[in-house]
Amino acid sequence: MLVRSAPDEEIASAGPLTTSPRTTGPRVRWHRGYARLLVLSDVIVLIWVFSTAHIAWAVTVGADLETGSPYDAGPIVVSLVLMTLWLAALSIAGTREPIVLGAGPDEYKRIVTASMMWFALMAFAGYMIRFEVPRSYVAVSVAFGLVLLMLSRWSWRQWLVVRRQRGEMSSRTLVVGTRGAVERIIGVVGVTSHFGYRLVGVCVPSAGDGSESVAGLPIVGALDDVVSVIADGFADTVLVTSTDATHADMVRRLGWDLEPYDVDIIVAPSLANVAGPRVHIRPVAGLPLLHVEEPSYRGATRWGKSLFDRAGSMALLIVGLPIFLATAVAIKITSPGPVFYRQERVGRDGRVFRMIKFRSMVVDADQMLTDLEADSGNEVMFKMRDDPRVTRVGRFIRRTSIDELPQLLNVLKGDMSLVGPRPPLLSEFSGYGTDARRRLLVRPGMTGLWQVSGRSNLDWEETVRLDLYYVENWSLIGDLLILWKTLRAVISSEGAY
Repeated sequence: MLVRSAPDEEIASAGPLTTSPRTTGPRVRWHRGYARLLVLSDVIVLIWVFSTAHIAWAVTVGADLETGSPYDAGPIVVSLVLMTLWLAALSIAGTREPIVLGAGPDEYKRIVTASMMWFALMAFAGYMIRFEVPRSYVAVSVAFGLVLLMLSRWSWRQWLVVRRQRGEMSSRTLVVGTRGAVERIIGVVGVTSHFGYRLVGVCVPSAGDGSESVAGLPIVGALDDVVSVIADGFADTVLVTSTDATHADMVRRLGWDLEPYDVDIIVAPSLANVAGPRVHIRPVAGLPLLHVEEPSYRGATRWGKSLFDRAGSMALLIVGLPIFLATAVAIKITSPGPVFYRQERVGRDGRVFRMIKFRSMVVDADQMLTDLEADSGNEVMFKMRDDPRVTRVGRFIRRTSIDELPQLLNVLKGDMSLVGPRPPLLSEFSGYGTDARRRLLVRPGMTGLWQVSGRSNLDWEETVRLDLYYVENWSLIGDLLILWKTLRAVISSEGAY
């Protein structure tokens, strides 16, 4: 190998060629401990699964004596091998990596991928060695195993979220960038503790201009001080915002300088409100280019959503019929007036429809509105915690969201969706800007992303941001997750009034 010597000053300017041993911080320690808990949990689940599968095999063995007894040494060894391979597939698929723990559906997707990988391998190996087992054994092990693994991981995730809400098992994160970019990041990441980023400080240009904090976080240095701040053990994660001050060369140099430390570097692109399924990274000559696909709210996907809404609303109407009848009787005998309340709302593409709800207020509530003052901090949508117009029964059905159930009829009719942006009043729609009007590209929903992210406690700007995120990135899986979170929000009654 031919090695070209370089002047001393060139070598010095290029940065260190060797790094000191990487340190192991508290972030790595908690993750390793949590990963061991997940491994132990997966082992217990799979032992339960294969034990149940052997029982199913024993039940069916009488119908097919050629398969032998499930309690022979051979089948038991096969089950142990299959369990080991399933555990290995869960590790290979990265189901215990820090990036997927605590938030988002990625962990569940990886579990499904690992399980399908294991099933394909099992089927191929069984064909090659001609080892036959009853279909009941396969069906129980695959279906029961997948369900139990998902439930187990969901339970651990709830435990992790609670710990992170207490400030534990999270990454101490240093935010780097200009003041404006840092404030935007803090406004989004700082209120979502379950993702595991605990913001502890910021580094901004011109840190010595007299300001001591940005959006409540202390300024701990300038952009050139990031390495020294990390070296002091202040944080274990660096979140870099995308601005002119944090250009590509700066981020690359920062990565080199932080190599001796066990630190994660996260870059927040300037591209906002676009979800992962629409974003694809394509490296071109070492430059990662983000390809953004068009939103999927047109074409066949819209018909699929419509079919899901109609079938789901019909099923919920049938299941909820006793609640419908009990609520109607309670409203009728406690307050004079009709059981239902109909109001004109603006739907998809600006079309007006009449939304139906259980009446939760006195009959002349609309005429009393001008004498009341909202207290929710939302400049567009009127919200009041102790609204005197709400009846005694109305307070209960609003807190439990039972007053929204008649909207299932709007969903069945096609005016609304189970999940979507909130349908605005005509008066609210007249004050919409260009961004807010994009909420009308899809049918309005009974529930939506903002309802499960704070319900009535959100301000107008945050409500629009969440609704636009939904419109741009909706998917059937996303709708199912929102429906599940809605059920949890209704049970807790958080933010509802």
